Amino acid sequence: MKFRLILPGLYLLLALYFWRSFTRINHDGLANVGLMLATAPAAIVGLIIDAIIGSKNFSLLPTGHNYLTDHALYYVPAVVATVALFWLLGRTVDRRRS
Repeated sequence: MKFRLILPGLYLLLALYFWRSFTRINHDGLANVGLMLATAPAAIVGLIIDAIIGSKNFSLLPTGHNYLTDHALYYVPAVVATVALFWLLGRTVDRRRS
């Protein structure tokens, strides 16, 4: 088993599930919680940036487009970054198993 492929693949399935769920529920403040949980590493970095610059809004979530586009502009790069983290983790596990 190659964990460098399995871990990112499983995460991508989870991320797709969260996005599908997000697009089908009411667009209220709680709808974002699932997206932020799915992209926790990126969300934590965003919260740290906000704390440093003193922002009251989440800086990584753009505004000015429609609701779904704004969230997609955050979510897609955040998912790619998280997939990269899972790939690195899987690669590390694969190397230790050899």
